[in-house]
Amino acid sequence: MKSFVNHFNGISITLKELFKGNFLLYFIPGVVITLIYWFFKSKTQVLEDSIDISTGYSWIDWATSWVDTGISQAFSLIGFIFEQIYIFVIITVLSPFNTSLGEKFDSKLTGNKFDTNVIRFINDFLRMIFIVIIAVVLEITFIIMYWFLSWMFGLDALDPFMYHIIAAFFFGFSFYDFSLERYEQGVGSSMYYAFEKPLTMILTGTIFLLMFKIPLVGIPLAPVLTIMISTVVYLFDQKKLANDNNLKKIENE
Repeated sequence: MKSFVNHFNGISITLKELFKGNFLLYFIPGVVITLIYWFFKSKTQVLEDSIDISTGYSWIDWATSWVDTGISQAFSLIGFIFEQIYIFVIITVLSPFNTSLGEKFDSKLTGNKFDTNVIRFINDFLRMIFIVIIAVVLEITFIIMYWFLSWMFGLDALDPFMYHIIAAFFFGFSFYDFSLERYEQGVGSSMYYAFEKPLTMILTGTIFLLMFKIPLVGIPLAPVLTIMISTVVYLFDQKKLANDNNLKKIENE
């Protein structure tokens, strides 16, 4: 129940800050990359649609249908890879911006100050890459393990639910690492925190995934909103914010 309450407070405080016009500049990098992504995606789609090897002769079209299918699959693969690179860019390459957002939001809520310099900028970036690699490897491992159990015991009906739970957990893990790094917790401590609080990870990851699926605007919005929400949840969870007093203070600002 505590995790649900903390997430409700996280969503409430985040939206109030945004409606006041605070932290809106942090959406700009994601919006720019999204526009670039959709531009190249539209060009790829136009190129794919322009390729037509049909001749009007049924026997030739039958003979070349497998080529057409192969071309379609190739473009689908290219689109998939490009999308994964785009997601990687949003979550990883923009991590310094997201780190800055977490620090400034934390400072506004708690009054804590965090030192920022070039060395820390580089360390934050490298750490985020490492965390993403860990999250991806563990996620794939857990999915394979579940898939094997599902195949063995006929749990197919649970597959969509379980795949979502696994993905949400590791996305949550990635986002809470921003807060844990800010308070000088190592990667091992970050992993321990995640596995100690699975419901918190899953709820935060679910929020991210739901926003991420919103057409066009979901991808640039989801990381920024999730970092802000997870920052509030972490602060409440670690008792760095006292629920009643801090909520009233934030509401009155």
